[in-house]
Amino acid sequence: MSDQLRIAAALRKLDNASLEKLITLRMVNTAHLRDFFDFADVLSTGKSVDSAIASLSAKQIFEIQSLTNGPVKTAPKSLVDLMLVEETENGFVLFDCLLEAAKGFASKHARVRMTTGKFLINGVDPTELPIEDIDRDASLAIFDIIQALTELVFELEQRYIREVGKRSVGLPDVKRLANHLSKPNEYAKQAFELAQLADLAVVENGRWQLGPVTERWITWTDAQRWQHLAATWLTLLGEDSADELLSLSAGGDFAYQLEQLFPFADAAVGARINKVAELAATIGLVTRGRATSWLPAMAGGRPEKASKLAVAGLPKPDERIIVQADLTLIAPSPLPTDLEIRLRRFVDTEKIGMASSYRLSALSVSHGLETGMAIGEIRELLERLSAKALPQPVDYLLREAETRFARLRVKPTKSGAHSQIESNDSILLAEIHNDSRLKPFALHFDESGNLHSRFEAELVYFALREANFVAVRIDEKGTVLSPQKLTARSAGSEQKKSVLEDIERMRANDTKGTSDPDDNDLLRQIQLAIKNKAKILITLKTAAGDQVEYLVEPVGVANGRLRAKDRKADIERTLPLSSVVSIAIQ
Repeated sequence: MSDQLRIAAALRKLDNASLEKLITLRMVNTAHLRDFFDFADVLSTGKSVDSAIASLSAKQIFEIQSLTNGPVKTAPKSLVDLMLVEETENGFVLFDCLLEAAKGFASKHARVRMTTGKFLINGVDPTELPIEDIDRDASLAIFDIIQALTELVFELEQRYIREVGKRSVGLPDVKRLANHLSKPNEYAKQAFELAQLADLAVVENGRWQLGPVTERWITWTDAQRWQHLAATWLTLLGEDSADELLSLSAGGDFAYQLEQLFPFADAAVGARINKVAELAATIGLVTRGRATSWLPAMAGGRPEKASKLAVAGLPKPDERIIVQADLTLIAPSPLPTDLEIRLRRFVDTEKIGMASSYRLSALSVSHGLETGMAIGEIRELLERLSAKALPQPVDYLLREAETRFARLRVKPTKSGAHSQIESNDSILLAEIHNDSRLKPFALHFDESGNLHSRFEAELVYFALREANFVAVRIDEKGTVLSPQKLTARSAGSEQKKSVLEDIERMRANDTKGTSDPDDNDLLRQIQLAIKNKAKILITLKTAAGDQVEYLVEPVGVANGRLRAKDRKADIERTLPLSSVVSIAIQ
């Protein structure tokens, strides 16, 4: 039996938690997988195996070497969980896809030594950097990534960010985030990736949306936020690997330690351990390859102590801003979390950092009003934080925003069109109709003078705002809908592309393909059996309504009939596919 069939059979036996863990450790994109055969096919490809090998620790490599000579009675559970080792009646054996690769382990692995199950890390722990300097630089990294992810949360709430490729993001959105953070594009891409790993963002229905942890992230302290990021990092690292990092002390050579513990980490660009090393620096566990004083605590299962140490060096917040006549706001120091959240509801970001700058606009103030704030509340907050009367242009903007609020409304329709744009200002509607940026939405007038589009109201709403038209969304009763509630609803809805949904889909399709299969499922399993020279247990319904089982070796399919060898009866059977009730590859 081929690896694909063996791995598929092993996958069926796993519960959802084990499958989810496997998907995380092997970094598999399950969005396009139909069933366990597809899943097994991905896991057995050379690229996937190379990536898995690159993420193996030295201890795991030693264990695999012991399996190359045949079945053994015991094997590490971590290798079984990675779907590299199979448990059979004769003992534990390697899947064929790993056997060839395992032969080359010995030569490269010679530089790593073991003693009583622990590693001897050669070389003296270098002390080129004082631990104070390491922790200081790591604190800056923590401050940057917390701000970056918080900024991304606000971006997802206020903008329609499309999915590009498979759960990726377009360059314009990457550039915008990078510009706000004053960071390179690669840093912004990493923020998007980390947001997915930390459940702050999900990709659903072709769009990036707020994830299930977003609401808690906004209310958490910096210590809680960092602890969540560190826990995400540990999950990606894996329990066994975390245990092996316990020997690393504060200030130790993290890069050297990883090289010794994971000697094949440089063998694949997409290896999990390479991602672990990158994220360790991004979230402030490591600086310039050196371990911080809180890394041993985190790896040792003391997250509260680690988070307390990690955020101790963060800049102290200050409740002060400068409101300028050009409608910009300057925060000389980081703002307390609760105040920043309130401020961000009605301002746009220009630059985020130790000192941040924001800008007031008709669009941003309208967003604040949509979320339930009042103009008086906005004015009071600005005056309190600036300790001064507001400049005249700012006061004028607030009064005008209040007067014009909800002048342009977008709502869903029950007619043939999916959304309707209405306003008492016919000139404004004509301007929208003639705007070249909105041509893709095929806007057209109805008899009452309102605009219609075949696209859903949410998409039209974001498109209008991107074109600088101050629109609001309303329901059928005319009530203004808050963007926060819309995104919260989306985040809590069933996410078709989430890992658990993907697992359930694969289970359902796998069961469907076995019991009451359609033509595609039937042909697919027969072709797999022919390709792998495997037997199939096929059940047919007779003309009398009875069900008959045959254990056969399929030879070919033609004209709606299956030719197969029945070894038990020593004959070749021709079976009609239209009568098949169930089929299972043995």
